[in-house]
Amino acid sequence: MLKLENEEQELLDGLVDAIGGLPEGQAWIAEREVALTPRGSRVDAIIEAIIAGQSLQLLVEAKREAFPRDVRQAVWQLRNHLAHQNDAEREVVPFFIARAISPGAREILREEKIGFYDLGGTLYIPAPNTFIYIDRPVPPKDSKAFRAIFQGQRARVVQEIFARRADWVSVKQIAEDAEVSPATASETLSEMERREWVEVEGAGPSKLRRLRAPTLVLDAWADFLADQKPPKFDRYYVSSANAEDLAQKLDRACDEANAAYAVTSEAAAQAYAPYLSSVSQIRCRIVPGPHRDRALERLHARPVSEGWNLAVIETRARGDVTVGERIDEIALAPPLQVYLDLLQGSGRAKEMAAHLRTERLEQ
Repeated sequence: MLKLENEEQELLDGLVDAIGGLPEGQAWIAEREVALTPRGSRVDAIIEAIIAGQSLQLLVEAKREAFPRDVRQAVWQLRNHLAHQNDAEREVVPFFIARAISPGAREILREEKIGFYDLGGTLYIPAPNTFIYIDRPVPPKDSKAFRAIFQGQRARVVQEIFARRADWVSVKQIAEDAEVSPATASETLSEMERREWVEVEGAGPSKLRRLRAPTLVLDAWADFLADQKPPKFDRYYVSSANAEDLAQKLDRACDEANAAYAVTSEAAAQAYAPYLSSVSQIRCRIVPGPHRDRALERLHARPVSEGWNLAVIETRARGDVTVGERIDEIALAPPLQVYLDLLQGSGRAKEMAAHLRTERLEQ
């Protein structure tokens, strides 16, 4: 049940209005906080509805927002509620409402034949004689909560557990490797658990997690990036024979300036999973601050607006620069970061992203 009664009322009123907007549709709240059994099995609300002449009763469970783990619990409760209903005069439909329901949670509810509604206007009524499905995007306000996991320090946690997807890891291990606080690591892993992206072993301080759904993580992150602006970057021209020569100069300059760096996008993808005959530009991240400035000075990098061959992507913290592997003595960003950067690129970048995903991320 929602903590705030007015939020639950908003959801119930929205559901009533949505059904009322259907052809020959009407609905009303019959009861709130109903005990269905002497032992106290309760439903948040019962809604009576008529759609195109068909009478329905909806047994409603309400939540503020819903990920897969949330709806699995609700499915069990609703099935229990349904088992105590013996109304032969009309169809009884188990129903779930929330401000926002994630795509994975929607899929579970459809598979279980549980009706659902959210404030974005999505409405699913799987009654045998009255089937309704109106699919709408997650409300923009609530979409931010679903997508926050791919931003800032939380994104570093997701990247770290993805990189170690074959291993069981603790909060402490992930926090240290991702260079975030244990609280941030714990919150992010718990949210991944709600989404059923990780599996769990143990409990308490010894609790371990392992990534169980890498494809879902990749799909969700790609969907998030589709609505984001590409990262800002500074363009430079560095005298060099080719991209390979430029990469070697970059490595030497950063080593001499004690500046952490990582090559990404096309040049890194080409090293991880060759796809093109050659690349002509280098995109990288360099730790921000005076070390970055010294590295660029040693490269004799000249700022330009056109004809660039080196792009330095904007970073805010040391943790934004992560190295996956060193190939041919060049530091490369982790394959996942390279994939994400390619998705926001132009030209043949998206082709390279698909190839890299197949060769390095889906194995």
